[in-house]
Amino acid sequence: MTATRNPAAAEHAGSNGVPRSSGLLGDYDKGLFWPVLSIYTLIMIYALAAPEQTGAALSGIRDFLIFNFGWSFVLGVAATLIFSFYLLLSPFGGIRLGPDDSRPEFSYVAWISMIFSCGLGIGFVFFSVAEPLTHLYTSSHVQDLNQVGQQAGVSTAILDTLMDWGMNGWALFAVAAWAIAFPAYRLGQPLTVATGLYGLLGERCNSSLWGKLANGLGVIGTIGGNATMIGLGVTSISYALKVLFGLEFGAFGQAMVMLVIIIAYVASAATGIERGIKYLSLLNMVMAGAILLALLAFGHAPAQYLLNMITQQFGDYFGSVFVTQFWTDAGSFEQREWVGWWMIFYWLWYISYIPFCGGFIARISRGRTLREFVFGVVVVPMLLSIVWFSIWGGSAGYAEVNQIVPLWESVQGNPESGIYLLLQSMPGGWWLCLAVLFNIIVFAVTTSDSASFFSAMQVSNGNENPKILMRLLWGVIIGVTGIVFQLAGGFNAIKSLAIVVGAPFFLVSIAYMFSVYRMLKATHEQPATAMQPAPQARSIPADTAEPEAPSAATPATPATTSSNSPSATATPGTTATPTPHALPGSGNQPIPGAT
Repeated sequence: MTATRNPAAAEHAGSNGVPRSSGLLGDYDKGLFWPVLSIYTLIMIYALAAPEQTGAALSGIRDFLIFNFGWSFVLGVAATLIFSFYLLLSPFGGIRLGPDDSRPEFSYVAWISMIFSCGLGIGFVFFSVAEPLTHLYTSSHVQDLNQVGQQAGVSTAILDTLMDWGMNGWALFAVAAWAIAFPAYRLGQPLTVATGLYGLLGERCNSSLWGKLANGLGVIGTIGGNATMIGLGVTSISYALKVLFGLEFGAFGQAMVMLVIIIAYVASAATGIERGIKYLSLLNMVMAGAILLALLAFGHAPAQYLLNMITQQFGDYFGSVFVTQFWTDAGSFEQREWVGWWMIFYWLWYISYIPFCGGFIARISRGRTLREFVFGVVVVPMLLSIVWFSIWGGSAGYAEVNQIVPLWESVQGNPESGIYLLLQSMPGGWWLCLAVLFNIIVFAVTTSDSASFFSAMQVSNGNENPKILMRLLWGVIIGVTGIVFQLAGGFNAIKSLAIVVGAPFFLVSIAYMFSVYRMLKATHEQPATAMQPAPQARSIPADTAEPEAPSAATPATPATTSSNSPSATATPGTTATPTPHALPGSGNQPIPGAT
């Protein structure tokens, strides 16, 4: 007996032959949940028992990856960026995520806000002052131009910052998101990391060993990458509370800060994506915009200077992105540490974020066309990044070079301090610092909510609405991981953790490009049948043989042919037109394990 796939991802749970369990945590994949949780528990035990050794081990692996394989990460990320632009301009641009008549679930503004807020938002705030200043004094580009600490070096430092936070990372997320969402919304596949390999593995994408490995790496990478971001958020929140209210926080105090974030996250999780994450993301974008306007109006740097900086950075970035993308410091016989600690670190950090950001963006992007999708995920965040870092970096560079505020002296030891010191020196600084504190708290809540949502979705067989308790479990795990590794070695240990857990997913991200191309090519060449939503599952008695489909060479008769299937009809006395070949799994293939 053969069975036909049900298009609802929730109904698909367990249909791929994986062991299932249910209860308070809902319906989940035991073969994925328990191994990942066990590996995580062992890592946490080791990190708590031997924090110094853990930090040293992570640093050793990090340095080995960066300085031996950095060139491969540069090439891989560059290839993904080029591929994303190909998708944007390709003849596939009109293909939708879902049936051809589907439309987006969220408004464009809400969609962009959730993309921005639920991924890298904390990092944008945390590094808004610290990173441009660090590049002003340590960037290899600034040093080679003899601009260290000078006003001419400010624009170069901001450009280096934009290369780190630019289209490269967003291209990685876009390719992964489309790879996952396309077969999910057109074929009823579950929203899992392994589904992104459908173009290569077909129906075996979730049941094969490679699919299981991809899902496991996806959850582990999400924990590491987001623990890094949450760790940065807790550090920034703790410093802000010290500046604003004089509260000093040690390890226990930071754990309490994390607990508050978890409580806030629970409240958000209970309301779901449609309300909790959506409205918090919109609120955060409005607040971030208001803070930028305050910097323009009341900051130390003249508004004209900042507007000039924005304009110049648009030209500098888009004029040099493909050249700078391939920069590996080959002008030095021995590669300097800066390129590894910044550019290559960011590539690996983004790679660790691919499962989470890709999966979450896939979840909120149903109904978008490919061209609209790539523009919204890759280009729009870049445009916002240019405005954000030009204003923050220009303001910080102006205050530092003119010795208005000793920012560089502070951020060398405490990178989270820069943004608050700059705002404190402005009129209404206390209130602006409070606004930034609230901004980071909301970013931390939306990040925890969406990351735990994704992790729960992975272990719940791709269920688009996993149980709240399952989401809470992974939210706690991500938060605790950030605190533990901060204690194990501080900021460097957290950054090393992201690199180590992100590196294995690099190969999966490369495979996504081939998978996406194969699926789009099949759909474009055979739009009538390929990659279309599967029909509803039919219940066939076990003792009844399923009738065979009429052969393409058998004449069809009006009495036995559906009027809704023109490809199967034929005039009496002629031969029916064969149905075009569809990619395996396009709706007429048996579910793996069905007989």
